[in-house]
Amino acid sequence: MVPLRLLWVNERTTGPREAWKDDFASRCRLHEMDIAQLTGAQADGDWDVICFNIDYPEMAQLKLIPQTKHRWPSAPILLLTMQCSTELAVWAMRVRVFDVLIKPIAPQEIDSCLQRVTEAVSARRSQSERRPQSLIAPLPMEVRFRPHTTSSQRLQQAVAHVSKHFGQSLPESQMAQLCQMSPSRFCREFKCAYGVTYVEYVARYRVVQAKRLLSNPAMSIADAAAAVGFTDPSYFTRVFRRVTGLSPSAYRGCQSAGESEPGEMDFVASSVTG
Repeated sequence: MVPLRLLWVNERTTGPREAWKDDFASRCRLHEMDIAQLTGAQADGDWDVICFNIDYPEMAQLKLIPQTKHRWPSAPILLLTMQCSTELAVWAMRVRVFDVLIKPIAPQEIDSCLQRVTEAVSARRSQSERRPQSLIAPLPMEVRFRPHTTSSQRLQQAVAHVSKHFGQSLPESQMAQLCQMSPSRFCREFKCAYGVTYVEYVARYRVVQAKRLLSNPAMSIADAAAAVGFTDPSYFTRVFRRVTGLSPSAYRGCQSAGESEPGEMDFVASSVTG
């Protein structure tokens, strides 16, 4: 069997990058480049599969994925990342990313993934070439909070922790310890890097999750509040109203009536700009 032609795209990876690359290189004909080179002529080629190796994706980087899919509509796209996020996975599905692999990646996972890619490529070769499609999907919330300049890897660990454990207690002192900083330094650097305080970031992240739960009419407002980490329903209502402009019950009413309400992008943008 002819090895797959793999375009390997790197950006700001901090883990044992060469380990992942070598595992793929042993199974594919691998051509490596930085993400900045992707839009240039050096990326031209008839690739069987394209792999983005990005530890913590940022907005500008994720936007390149649907652009790449439009450029090579028949090539499956893989995303290797340390960002374990449901939102990122849902976004990837919407823009037709073939698979998201969360590091650390076992060799068995790579074998299984490439087996499915091979089957997809074989099926593609037996069909007519696909036409490019427009792939537009809202970017995951956490990447909108990415700093515009390079931030500390330790702060990114805090953001990743929030995305996985937002339903639990997440005190600043715990996050400061996770990031190996003093509480005062953590608060100062988080606000400087992300444009909002850590407490505000967590509150808004939880509201986004609560909005999804409130779309289920069988879930009570109190249960939705508890599920996303608010122990006091009245405090949840105040935060929800401040973030969205609506009370939870009014938001649910808008959803039931099919009316529009303040979008996630609106309040995220306002928090970043202060």
